[in-house]
Amino acid sequence: MKEWLQRNNKIIDRGLSLLATLVITLFCMIPLLWVFSTSLKPMGTEYLKPVTLWPQEPTLDAYRAVIRELGFLTPLLNSFIVSLSTAALCLVVSSTAAYAVARLRFRYKIQSLMLLQLGAMIPPVVTIAPTFVLLKEIGLLKSLPAMVIPNVFYSVPLATWLLASYYAELPWELEDAAKVDGYKPFQIFLRVIIPLSLPGMFAAGMFAFIGSYGEFMLASVVTLGIEDVQTIPVAIQNFSFAFRQQWTWISAGIVLALLPVVGIVLVFQRWVIRGLTAGAVKY
Repeated sequence: MKEWLQRNNKIIDRGLSLLATLVITLFCMIPLLWVFSTSLKPMGTEYLKPVTLWPQEPTLDAYRAVIRELGFLTPLLNSFIVSLSTAALCLVVSSTAAYAVARLRFRYKIQSLMLLQLGAMIPPVVTIAPTFVLLKEIGLLKSLPAMVIPNVFYSVPLATWLLASYYAELPWELEDAAKVDGYKPFQIFLRVIIPLSLPGMFAAGMFAFIGSYGEFMLASVVTLGIEDVQTIPVAIQNFSFAFRQQWTWISAGIVLALLPVVGIVLVFQRWVIRGLTAGAVKY
């Protein structure tokens, strides 16, 4: 038995890896499949017993109601505006900070990166009250910038860490050659570092995009119930309360909210994986 295990060690390891992957995939996908199934059920049938995994008469009525009657396209557009703006501003801030940490020589640069991560560990529930007061004082409540600015600060620590790890892997000879050509540090950053680090920047931008796209607590507080500036999570909550927990509509809204993000990740997954693995070294 021992000799057989030694001969088939690789096969056993691969089988266990596939089994673990399958279990994790099922654990993550079953709730999504249930939500999708519920979105296709006729209104009221989601409460019937025995519970059925797939509706006997699938219908798109819930999607029609969400898009036409509930005006779901407006919060969808708001979510994209907030998420894209957050990702863009986050990359501007985090890329320059990561370049300073990874490529410039100064004391306490590792400590500064650690301090930045300590700030990211503060739970948002602790900062939501002072954030609300600050946004009120500068007159940004009930507007999209009220969600963009805090989300940028929420996303910068992780993006800076990822980009700093990515920049640290770039050869120093590239900068030395650029200095010989007369480039200054900021020119080196724009013309040498950024073009070479696009996969890492894309991965960091995707994390910022997804984090702000699904953010609920801040969006719920700063919009103050104004429908024109609601994002998708707030809109789903509001129409679920307004129409007494119509789970088919809620499920349809969740599916519509997930489709753009899933599509973006599927299209650009190679860039995301490349950006994450290229910087996956000990700093």
